[in-house]
Amino acid sequence: MEDKEESEPTTQNNKLTRPLVLSVMGSSLGVLQYGYTFFLMTHPVAVKIQLLNLQEEGLKEEAVRFKFLILLTIFIPLGGLLGVYLWGYLADKYGRKSAILISNVISIFSAAILCFDKIFQRFEFSLFARFFVGIASGTLNYSVSLYILEISSLNQRGTLVTTLVLFFIWGYILVQILTSPQIWGNEESFSLLVGVAAIFAIISSILLVPCPESPRFLYLQRNDEEKAREVLKKLRGEEDVEEEMEELRQEHFAESNRKNMTVWELLRFRSLRWHVITVAVLVSGSRFIQTNAVLFFAQQSFQTLKLSAKTMKLLPLVGSVVIQMMLLTTICTIEPFGRRLLILSGFMICIISNIALVFIFKNDSPALAILSIILIFLFFVGYVMGPGL
Repeated sequence: MEDKEESEPTTQNNKLTRPLVLSVMGSSLGVLQYGYTFFLMTHPVAVKIQLLNLQEEGLKEEAVRFKFLILLTIFIPLGGLLGVYLWGYLADKYGRKSAILISNVISIFSAAILCFDKIFQRFEFSLFARFFVGIASGTLNYSVSLYILEISSLNQRGTLVTTLVLFFIWGYILVQILTSPQIWGNEESFSLLVGVAAIFAIISSILLVPCPESPRFLYLQRNDEEKAREVLKKLRGEEDVEEEMEELRQEHFAESNRKNMTVWELLRFRSLRWHVITVAVLVSGSRFIQTNAVLFFAQQSFQTLKLSAKTMKLLPLVGSVVIQMMLLTTICTIEPFGRRLLILSGFMICIISNIALVFIFKNDSPALAILSIILIFLFFVGYVMGPGL
């Protein structure tokens, strides 16, 4: 009987303590500002300001202005690419929490530059501003996920990481609300729209300053076992954290006995080959299943139904509410049912809805347009369940 009790695995603490909630809230605001800035930069208000700036510089020809707009659009993902590489260095050198704080500083700096963009009205200044927006987005996108993943217990990771998608969508909803003509939906108020992102970055930094650093970083990178134990006790709200400490010891032992591997060596490593293939397929699938093409079908379907301009503006908000409801369902079911079932179900829903959309869609049939809109909403439900997580 005693042997049976000893062999039973202990369950890790599943309690949401105040330090853990504060850490999650402070870091999640970074994702909210990332989503807010991402959708603001692609909003017609921002594009119109760039067109006005190009006209002020004497670029009257539409073809020339279009080429410059493409260049402006490219500079955001270029900055994001640099931000991803910068994130890896910051996270390993200064810590996960510190990487988020540095990302917030970059975000505040980029917001300040965008505020002056309306004043200077120079194309070069716009390129500079968008490049830093991309850097801030690239660093925040990964820093927050890693930090929450490492401070949460094993039973909480799926739920807490999934909530980040919820914050991202809230950023989108906030853009839709603030850019309405009744609030700040004009060129004169663009500086106020950008300032909102800086406010989120400041609030996030204030909340994060008293929060603990990742215990995994403290143990594996800083080799500070006692500090990691203290942080775990604070995050879990209990004294017995030896189960998680033992996991960190085993990981530390495995990393200390393994030399740094190149990408080619990782692909040749037999025991990790299937894991690498699985990750590559999942990431590739989630990147190829994007929403832009589906949004094109949605726009065509709305035009077929001849909806009013007021109704067209409300539809994105309605879609966001549907996605949030599905996200809340996913958050509640991800731990009981596991990631595998949700990911497979999400991919299957996306595939089936896309195939059906291709064969059903017609520009001249209102009935099929309604069916297409239903399939589009179904696609977004599947996207939130699988590829979008």
